[in-house]
Amino acid sequence: MATTEKRTTKDGKTSYRCKIRRKGQSPLSATLNTKSDAERWCIQHESAILAGRHFNYVESRYRSLRDAIARYGEDILMQLADSSGRITHLAWWESQIGDKVLGDITPSVVIECRRKLQTEPANFGRHQGKLRSNATVNRYVASLRALLGYATSEWQWLDENPCLRIKHLREPKGRCRFLSESEQDALLLACKNCTKYPEMLTIVLLAITTGMRRGEIIGLRWHDIDFKYQRITLRITKNNETRSVPLAGPALTSLKERAKVRPIDSTSFVFPSRGKKGLTKSFNMDYAWILVRTEADLVDFRFHDLRHTAASFLAMSGATLREIADILGHKTLAMVQRYSHLTDDHRSATVERMVDKMFRGSQ
Repeated sequence: MATTEKRTTKDGKTSYRCKIRRKGQSPLSATLNTKSDAERWCIQHESAILAGRHFNYVESRYRSLRDAIARYGEDILMQLADSSGRITHLAWWESQIGDKVLGDITPSVVIECRRKLQTEPANFGRHQGKLRSNATVNRYVASLRALLGYATSEWQWLDENPCLRIKHLREPKGRCRFLSESEQDALLLACKNCTKYPEMLTIVLLAITTGMRRGEIIGLRWHDIDFKYQRITLRITKNNETRSVPLAGPALTSLKERAKVRPIDSTSFVFPSRGKKGLTKSFNMDYAWILVRTEADLVDFRFHDLRHTAASFLAMSGATLREIADILGHKTLAMVQRYSHLTDDHRSATVERMVDKMFRGSQ
């Protein structure tokens, strides 16, 4: 039952005290300035109680975004393959609106924060001092969307995820930078000459022959590698699906050489961290990659472009887009369409063989 009580202070100001009581539930109350606002508040919240949304409303009024980020970090975040990126994203959201209760985080609030992401240079990380691209801004919003999704469906702290009503910013076409033959030779030579970080040769060979992602390579453990059947089993991937990757050529040879001095424990990292943390932490290759990339004089080239290199050479070797997607671990063909122009010769040869078979002897 909803009631409204008119109140007048000593200085003549009027307010309206609203209270909703329901058997078996804690009373809900609020103070508003006008009678119409008070009546509207009563109708809305009494309807929410009848519809079973009262608990969500109460939670959304005293649970802050900081509370949600803390719980997300404890329950979910570290189980994700891309946890490091999400940690960075959520830290930024916490710095901006961490004190806001979830009920006050509306689409307009998120869009205003997104505008700041677009217009203010990053103040930390590898993009420090630079403006974020639309793709990067979309990733920040996606991390918040995932968090609020759990707050809505799993914890019942919200009735509706406000990010679901926000459209993605337009992103440019996917990058397709890959190594030329001369650049590949220069990079491999730089890795061979990098005696301070000899593991870089094996890492780069794996990247350009298997198309594995950086995190997949660095996270490899010895029990993931099957030398007998010449394959690698990736148990933790971006898509959270187990994937098998063929292993051949110089990458296989380099891994066999590295295996001669591997630890007895098969769960050990193939590329462990230097020092005492080698048993529990993988190799941080940031500095080593900068060294070999600089030595090879590669311009506008990222480690992830080695994955593009593998895909591009697969395409030019006659692999179909479906085969490229399977090897690289893409669920759909959309991500490999960027390599379609490289399969033109292969498609032409296929059509020629078909025509030759169809009209053999008729000419």
